[in-house]
Amino acid sequence: MGIKPCSACDACQGSIEAECVIDDGMQEVYQALRAAGAIVIASPIYWFSVSAQTKAFLDRCYALGGPEGSALKGKRIGIVLTYEDPDPFISGAVNALRSFQDMFSYVGATIDGMIYGTASAPGEISANTELMDRAHRLGRELAS
Repeated sequence: MGIKPCSACDACQGSIEAECVIDDGMQEVYQALRAAGAIVIASPIYWFSVSAQTKAFLDRCYALGGPEGSALKGKRIGIVLTYEDPDPFISGAVNALRSFQDMFSYVGATIDGMIYGTASAPGEISANTELMDRAHRLGRELAS
């Protein structure tokens, strides 16, 4: 979507209705985030945390406000992560999970579920029926 990095200009911090001054694909995402009751964020783990694209998206969510008032407050969140090493500490998945916990706690959103699993080849994760069942249950829960 061509999401540029946050420039830390703070122009968005006047109110929760303030807009980010960077004109890129994130403008469309802001509208969807504001309208959503639930949000699912999915990312592979690259180099001990979320991908650069996911990190850029998360950084730009700064424009939605903070603890005094955030457009994300009250939203229900689902997190989906994939990584190669089965250990979430060795893979770095724990770093991503902690970041999500901190971020959504800060803005007053609730993480309803975190689904994470390992794979080393494209399509391999879909063979993990237990994990796929958990993901479907989370999706149904967020949709209700």
